[in-house]
Amino acid sequence: MSLDSVSFTYGNNIYALDNVTLEIPKGGILSVIGRNGSGKSTLVKILSGVFGGYSGKVTFAGRPVVELDRKFLARHIAYVPQENPLQDLNLTVSDFLTFGRYSYKNFSDFRNSAKDVKIADEALALLGISGFRNKKLSELSGGERQKIYIAIALVQLDITSDLSEKLLIVDEPLTFLDVNYQFEIFNVLTKLNVSGLTVIAVTHDLNIAIKYTKNTLLFDKGRLVKSGKTGDIITEDSLSKYFMINSQIVNFENDFHINFFPTSKQGKDGI
Repeated sequence: MSLDSVSFTYGNNIYALDNVTLEIPKGGILSVIGRNGSGKSTLVKILSGVFGGYSGKVTFAGRPVVELDRKFLARHIAYVPQENPLQDLNLTVSDFLTFGRYSYKNFSDFRNSAKDVKIADEALALLGISGFRNKKLSELSGGERQKIYIAIALVQLDITSDLSEKLLIVDEPLTFLDVNYQFEIFNVLTKLNVSGLTVIAVTHDLNIAIKYTKNTLLFDKGRLVKSGKTGDIITEDSLSKYFMINSQIVNFENDFHINFFPTSKQGKDGI
């Protein structure tokens, strides 16, 4: 997937994205980072087809996105937004997940096949939440619902199929999740990536980004200012320049971790 000179404004003459050109590496796992308001969420909403009205060109599978059938896009690109309010909390998890199969059905077909149910069960199993199958959505915590949003995206992509031509986009997937769940989610995303699925994750957690993602896009004020291997993008200099924080990146047996310090020299020296 690629963007060529893409710009987008919300109508206030301030560009949320400003002349962005980039190539999403097929089969990669990619983080999108930047301060609040840098354009991260706008980018993934354009990539996922949520936003139109941009200038420039967005291409998927070798063709402009605007020329592609909506069902084709739904089967190949799934998007998990930051917030996804559930409309009917009386639905069971199983019933909710089968909505992810809409692009595989005819308009008048409301039945769930054995395959639909199997794919939903596979998504639950992958996320380690098979026990939620018969629970109502109202019975789940915020973190548990976040897992369900990811599960329905996997149902939409059909995780039992070849994933090598498909794309999963997650915008802040760690919202509401405890620390142990955060690592679980990214372990699942990594496993899916190994299976061939291209993954794009918007995240504010730079330690998660540097640990799990191969490549990174760094945005600032609507512009793509850096892109490439994560270790080359998330550096002490970049964190100082674009996030205005002092840091130390520690490498212990090829496992990187970012230590953050107060921005003042006095605080950093511990005086």
